[in-house]
Amino acid sequence: MSRNFASLAPIALFFSLLLSISESALGQCMLANPSFELGDSGAPVFAGWNQFGALGSSTVADHGLAAARVTGPNGEDWGTSGYWQRLDTNPGEQWEAAVRVFVDGGDPLTGQSTAMVNVEWRDAADALISYESHSAADANSPVETWLDFSVVSGPAPPEATTMRLLIGVLEAPSEAAPTVLYDTVTLYSLTSPTMDELQWNDFPGGRVIDFADRSWRVKGDGVYGPGPNNFSDDPDNVWVDTDGRLHLTIQQEGQTWFSTELALVEPLGYGDYVFTTVGRLDTFDPNAVLGFFLWQYGPCWDPGSLWWNPYNEIDIEFSRWGDPQNEYGHFTTQPWDWPGNGSSYDVPLAEGEITSHAYHWLPDGVEYRSWRGGAADESPETAIHSWSYVGPHTPRPEQPRVHLNFWHIFETPDSDQEAVLEDFNFVPEDNPSTVEQDPSLPVLPGPAGRLYPVRPNPFNDEADIRFALDQATETEISIFDLGGRRIRTLLRGLMSAGEHTSTWDGRDDSGVALTAGIYFYRIETNGYVETRKLTLMK
Repeated sequence: MSRNFASLAPIALFFSLLLSISESALGQCMLANPSFELGDSGAPVFAGWNQFGALGSSTVADHGLAAARVTGPNGEDWGTSGYWQRLDTNPGEQWEAAVRVFVDGGDPLTGQSTAMVNVEWRDAADALISYESHSAADANSPVETWLDFSVVSGPAPPEATTMRLLIGVLEAPSEAAPTVLYDTVTLYSLTSPTMDELQWNDFPGGRVIDFADRSWRVKGDGVYGPGPNNFSDDPDNVWVDTDGRLHLTIQQEGQTWFSTELALVEPLGYGDYVFTTVGRLDTFDPNAVLGFFLWQYGPCWDPGSLWWNPYNEIDIEFSRWGDPQNEYGHFTTQPWDWPGNGSSYDVPLAEGEITSHAYHWLPDGVEYRSWRGGAADESPETAIHSWSYVGPHTPRPEQPRVHLNFWHIFETPDSDQEAVLEDFNFVPEDNPSTVEQDPSLPVLPGPAGRLYPVRPNPFNDEADIRFALDQATETEISIFDLGGRRIRTLLRGLMSAGEHTSTWDGRDDSGVALTAGIYFYRIETNGYVETRKLTLMK
């Protein structure tokens, strides 16, 4: 809902003082650090945000490892705390803002106090023209749960050159200071080209092919990044054969080299992305790059913004980056040059060998793996390399989609190059793949509960496994390794209806600390079985 502060004189007076607060951020084309993952080396809590009032960071996050905490100033008059950024705008432009909001149950909103999302319009001299104020949560809102809020602004006034987005808390007189968390903020212009339209500027040919039972758009024709390269959408350069295998090429035609790229039409969100290939990925030309990656085009290309992964990019890439002595397999969470954001390997493959390569994108990290065989053959015995990423650059749940490309860097290859993908599989995070269940356990139709995503994940000390039951029932919570072997029984017995938590300390039933890696946790009852994945780090 919205609230017009102009009708409340004391608030309007206070807010006019707030709007006069000095600022240092210049107008920009997109929000920086929108999920509050990166701190500031100076006094402010979060890099990229202007900040005022009682603020902090919280580990109760909707996405990533941190959320923004805002607390009322605990004064006797109207008071506020908050974060804001300024973006460039044009007269008549409208914006859609969205944010996740969490009201603290210990310090809730009371009386007229609200969690507010404001849009301010300013002229070339940075003078305030007008503003809109919207209530993202109030005293009637649920507490201790993440809430969705979104709003479309009115048109920017004729004199507007910039707009400010402010998220914060408005504390009413004589009310206790409330605490609200904010996370995963988005702010997109609704003026063409919109964010949806921007995803396809590099795909003017309009060609769509079907691979792995999904639709993919083909990049080109034209010169585009990465590289930049000439990209071709010609069927002689990229095609699906009669066996359903996808062929990507780098080919010379006359004096010109052409690369190839596909983008999945539908963004899939959190989940496990598995790419199965055929042949020797380790013998490509040293200047060739085969990539399976998530990417989201932004409203602008700004190299100065790469510190917070604005394009939601994670990569599985096969390239020696111009040097035959380099490792060829690479897992990367962008930015690639940030310490700890990548892992590489150099394991020889065989002619015609089938291998699979995956990233499991989670709200608080990414699990990368490569193994010999198809999607169903993952096990400790088939593993080639694995790496778990936990850090400030996990892609946000906006609209990054899968891209597959084959291109060249530095120099052109010595000969034509071809890469073959046999399959692509995706398991959404809300429908996890399962470990084979005990055949002696009867399974009745219809779920009788829910197994929640573990927190934290990945973990290196303890992981809390939360589950809910619709009715009292015999329940077992177990841990399995990648080979499907039960290694720990955490709980077995009659459990009451409602929500419960079981904690795993990374040890087996004998108390032996397990090695880092991927494991499964499973709930079994008389009418319900569900399995999810978690990662143990050391």
